[in-house]
Amino acid sequence: MLRKIALLVSMVFLVYACSQEESDYQDIEGSKNGGTVSAPVQFDFSQVPLPKLSDYHFFVGPLRNQSPAYKVLPYEPASSLFSDYAHKKRFVWMPKNTKASYNGDDNVFEFPVGAVLIKTFYYDNVLPSNNTKIIETRLLINKNDGWHLYDYIWNEEQTEAFLDVDGNGVFVPISWSENGVTKSTTYKIPSQTECITCHKININQSANGEKKTPIGPKPQNLNTNYTYGRFTRNQLTQWKIMGYINNTLPAVSSIYSTVDWKDTSKPIGLRARSYLDINCAHCHRVGGHCDYVPQRFNFSNTDAYTLGVCLPPLFQVPDNPYVIHAGDADHSELIYRINTTEGSEMMPIIGRTLIHDEGVQLVKDWINSMNTTCP
Repeated sequence: MLRKIALLVSMVFLVYACSQEESDYQDIEGSKNGGTVSAPVQFDFSQVPLPKLSDYHFFVGPLRNQSPAYKVLPYEPASSLFSDYAHKKRFVWMPKNTKASYNGDDNVFEFPVGAVLIKTFYYDNVLPSNNTKIIETRLLINKNDGWHLYDYIWNEEQTEAFLDVDGNGVFVPISWSENGVTKSTTYKIPSQTECITCHKININQSANGEKKTPIGPKPQNLNTNYTYGRFTRNQLTQWKIMGYINNTLPAVSSIYSTVDWKDTSKPIGLRARSYLDINCAHCHRVGGHCDYVPQRFNFSNTDAYTLGVCLPPLFQVPDNPYVIHAGDADHSELIYRINTTEGSEMMPIIGRTLIHDEGVQLVKDWINSMNTTCP
């Protein structure tokens, strides 16, 4: 009898705790919105894409503050794709009573129709005034016929972002200070064609089999802590509390997860593999844009050869006999390609104009630490 009472009390406490956790999140957003919780996001789905970012009501207060409305949940992958040192803010929103499903540690969640992934690109310490400049906000919206990609370009006043109706992309010159070093580039807002190059998959490489897909929101990338205002919690746990994942999600302790590549307390192999996964695996996978080459950079790949170790490259580069020349980074094709900005040779082929010095050094150190001897 006492055991039954204890179990009942435990269940009641769990339900209360989960309700309170969601309430805490509402309180955080409410405090941002003048003390009242904002209404859930509402817009006419049949009219998507809407002409302005503000038309979706994903954010409350001044748009540039990117303060999410209730149920617009911020998230951050363990490691981030390099985009010319741009910072990013990411959010997910799903219609009421819809949930995403688990489909493997290294596969993107199966999102419901109506789900929206929001990603804003910006720079801090922009010269000459050392201010913050938001450049673009990308929306991935899951419609009845699959995912659609829309880009919203911010005005100079930083008050609104407008739909890129032409879909041809825009070049934005920018200079900023990065860790005390002045950097400059012409940031490229991608065209629709460039977006699709990365955000596509065709598992069987069949005619008309290509589908658009998100890249980052995989269980392996979200099994990390995130600070939601007053509290810090595992992101997958928070998604479940908010009703955004159904019961297909396994215990988070069982998910084989990437790490923050910048975290030097982690083994260098995990850091380098996490970096390659977020920057390279979406193309170098079955059904991806670079399916035709043998290397596979997904974090779950346990085959060193297909990862690139002692693997001769499909397109030979002089003095670089292997994709990864174990113990010899300076003669590895992988390093050659991520350490150049030559358009016909660089990897990734789009999405950057600069060399990611810190990322290159990480991958170099990892390759040089390998004990394998290539023939």
